[in-house]
Amino acid sequence: MSTFAASGRASGRTTTVACAAALHALGEATLSELASATGLSRPTVKERLAELPHLVEITSGAEHGESPTPCGGRPAARFRFRGRHGFVIGAEIGKHDQRILVCDISGRILHVGRYHDTGARSGRDRISALRGRLDRVVTDLQANHGSWIGLGISLTGGIGPDGRVSYAPHYPDLEGLSPAEAGLAFGKVPLIVEHDLNAAALAEHAYGAARGADTFALALAWHELAAGIVLDGRIYRGSRNLAGELNLIDDGLSAPAHWGDVESFLPILEAAHRGDPRRQEEVEAFAARAARHIAYLTLAIDPELVVLGGPLAHHRTLIELITARLHAMMSKAYPVKLAVTEHPAFGPALGALQLALTHAFGNLLGDPSFPARIDVQSLHSAV
Repeated sequence: MSTFAASGRASGRTTTVACAAALHALGEATLSELASATGLSRPTVKERLAELPHLVEITSGAEHGESPTPCGGRPAARFRFRGRHGFVIGAEIGKHDQRILVCDISGRILHVGRYHDTGARSGRDRISALRGRLDRVVTDLQANHGSWIGLGISLTGGIGPDGRVSYAPHYPDLEGLSPAEAGLAFGKVPLIVEHDLNAAALAEHAYGAARGADTFALALAWHELAAGIVLDGRIYRGSRNLAGELNLIDDGLSAPAHWGDVESFLPILEAAHRGDPRRQEEVEAFAARAARHIAYLTLAIDPELVVLGGPLAHHRTLIELITARLHAMMSKAYPVKLAVTEHPAFGPALGALQLALTHAFGNLLGDPSFPARIDVQSLHSAV
């Protein structure tokens, strides 16, 4: 069992947070179970949980079919997070797709939404569409799940050190705007905006292929590399928030026009899979270029692991070609440990949701490092 120990000299706030963290991790527990998890006495646990009436509710063990004690006493009371205190939202604004995830403060997924918008639209149009969707989601949730207490947005493009959109390859009309000026703010709801690959890397670190790795990269399986980088367990951004953006390098090697987006490149992959020799040669060239960029990134940061993400990450033939090319290029160094994302569709939205939930608990408990967790099993079943 995980422990959330607090030393005997720890402050009341520290022990309160330890009790809250243990209960959040266990989902529901008795005083004895929480005392065991925290190393605190039962009376101390009870006192600390009493400080959180807005977050913690008590249920009778009898509700769970527990029998009275051998002496005829009532079943032990059980504690759980009051999920209806509030909910948080994580959303992704992609080139054509928008994804929305909602969870309550216990980490239970309440809503999973995926939307596809065809055609060329401005960034403001995409944000307007997202606002309409969020308004409808919030209206449906507020009656049964409390207040909206946090919003995380993952955005294709960069957020500069000044908090403004530094570049947005799909939405140039957003460049230079603050999140509020772009229309992403919703009243007093706390807002966090993150680069989509950074958010996806956070999701992979907490719930995916990078669990247990403190230094890794979440890299697009693409001929122009962009990556979210985690060093020592934290997102690495660089001095201008451009770390990992190898796609911004103009190396003078022009790519065919139909390599410009996934939709136009997929027919090439399909033709290569059917045995078209010309298309097979083209896919090999694509993979070689992707592998070269991954090799540059790998030797720059020396990660434990590189996780391949993006819409092509589960295309087996392409990944095998990239892997073979990468290992050949790295033969003088070391074999690169590769993995494929476990969250190909909802990674950026899940990372944004995690950021929003952690920030919400920071506000509720005064501890920005509170280990908030999301029940991703329910996300998998919903998807």
